[in-house]
Amino acid sequence: MKLSSRIALLSLAVTASFAPMLAAPAIKLLKADFPDTSSLLIQLVVTLSSLFILPTLLLASTLAKKFSRKSILIFGLVLYLIGGIGPAFVGSVPWILFFRAILGLSIGLLSPNFNAAIAESFQGEERTKMNGWVTAVNGIGGAIFLSIGGFIASFGWRSVFLSYSYAVILLLLVVLFLPKFQPTNAESAKTTITARIPSSFYWVAFLSGLHVMMYFTIPTSLSLYLAEIGVGTASTVGYYSALSLFSIFIAGLTFPVLTRLMPRFIVPFGLLVYGLGFLIESLAQNVWSLALAVLLIGFAQGLFFPMSFTKTAQLVPKERLTTAISILLAFIYAFQFLCPLFMNAVPTIFNFSSTRDTFLLLAIAFGGAIIVSLVSSKKVSIPQSAESKSN
Repeated sequence: MKLSSRIALLSLAVTASFAPMLAAPAIKLLKADFPDTSSLLIQLVVTLSSLFILPTLLLASTLAKKFSRKSILIFGLVLYLIGGIGPAFVGSVPWILFFRAILGLSIGLLSPNFNAAIAESFQGEERTKMNGWVTAVNGIGGAIFLSIGGFIASFGWRSVFLSYSYAVILLLLVVLFLPKFQPTNAESAKTTITARIPSSFYWVAFLSGLHVMMYFTIPTSLSLYLAEIGVGTASTVGYYSALSLFSIFIAGLTFPVLTRLMPRFIVPFGLLVYGLGFLIESLAQNVWSLALAVLLIGFAQGLFFPMSFTKTAQLVPKERLTTAISILLAFIYAFQFLCPLFMNAVPTIFNFSSTRDTFLLLAIAFGGAIIVSLVSSKKVSIPQSAESKSN
């Protein structure tokens, strides 16, 4: 694949997990402008799009048989622009949520197609590197835009949504440089009928959803947590989200190296980093300790995200990759949507008086997960596959 095509493909990474987060700096401002709206509904401004990703994800395999990936990506980016900047021109939370739903539909078109294109176009070590680069681009792109978003938030929440106009650049890159990736032919369609998605893949998809939900406590809950402990301003959550994405960028770059150095223990290592992040967050008293927590949580997410796609490509037959990636993303985005519900349910169930207690509980849960992972580490080697060994 040409360098220009790779760049166009990688640029689409910022439309995936980063897209819902871009609205995070607007949460506190929306709460101030709409004081009678519940906190949960305001939080859904960040995660509602994750729920509406699911319908178009389910159609991804069917659409891939009828239209070229390039056509689907172009249409998806047009919807992305409408859903992204639309809230800037309305004056109520329901209308904001309407456009966030459109944004979700667009991501459901974009994510499976550019991820499937990577899985089909690259093999072995090259695929691992590309998945690492996707995570890195997602991280650094998100860090840049959320840093800008944190600054833009000082001009009001409408300005935050206008920042989605960066997708115009992505649209031009796709139109000018991305090849068509022809629709699935009839022969492949017949093979797809006989090829099965292994049951072990669904366990990977479930765990992928869980680790993404843990990461999304940053854009969905951190703003309210900052207000609870009296730290930062309306723009602070944008800077913290950017910091976490910069950490994801570093993790994405180091992912191929770490998978070679400790293939058996990459999962326990990631869980340890996640657990430490939540532990520090539960004890935080100032902006610096929170910054360290955010860095650790972002780094852990930057390890697990490419791991999910690499493992999926290893487990699933090539003919079913588009379907499998759609299912994987369905789990990921469903758990993104569930994040604020989870963060509101835990204090109710355990009668917690502070969000600190919830973060401490998550740290303890990760401690237990580390023990389970270490016990089973002899059977786990995420980055290795028969395919990569044969190369």
